[in-house]
Amino acid sequence: MRHLFAIALIFVSAPAAPAPAPSESWGKVGVTFGQYRQDSIDCGTKGYTTDVADSDAAKTLVRASRRLENLSANGVSGTDPMDQAIQFANENQRIVDQARPEKQFREVKGILQSVVDRCLIERGYSKFRLTDDQRRRLTRLKFGSEKRREYLYSLAVNPSVLKSQSVAVQR
Repeated sequence: MRHLFAIALIFVSAPAAPAPAPSESWGKVGVTFGQYRQDSIDCGTKGYTTDVADSDAAKTLVRASRRLENLSANGVSGTDPMDQAIQFANENQRIVDQARPEKQFREVKGILQSVVDRCLIERGYSKFRLTDDQRRRLTRLKFGSEKRREYLYSLAVNPSVLKSQSVAVQR
C-alpha cells in the first residue's frame, strides 16, 4: 500500500494552500457542543478506518504502482541512454495516464465520505449548505481553531439555518 501513497504524492500533490471553507456542513438541533464534537470524531474515525482496498479505484492504483515499480526495477531496452530515458519517461507517463489517479482518488474520497455521511445521518444530523457570508467568515477563522469549531457549532444547532439551508442527502 505504501506505493499507493507514493502515487498520490507524485501525481496529485499540489502546493500548500489554506484549506477552503467547506460549502456544506452538518447540524442537529439540541445537540450539545461536546456531543457535536464527539459525533464528529466518531464519524470521521469511521471514514478514516474504512478499508477501501477492495474498491476498483484502489485496485487500479495498486496495479499502476506495481507497473511503475516493475518499470523502475527493469528499465527499458535499448543501447542509447538518451533513447532509454525517453522510452522510460514515455512508459511511465502512459502508466499514469491509464490509471487516471485523480479520478481514482475522487472515487476513494467518495466512498469514505459516504461512510461519514451515513454515520451522521444515523445519529440524527442533517446536511446544510453554507451561505457565501458564512463561508467568508470561516475563511477568516484558523483551520482547527476553537473559534472555528464554535462558529460551525452555532450554525449547526440553529433551527432556522438547518431549515432554510437544508441539503437533500442520498442514503
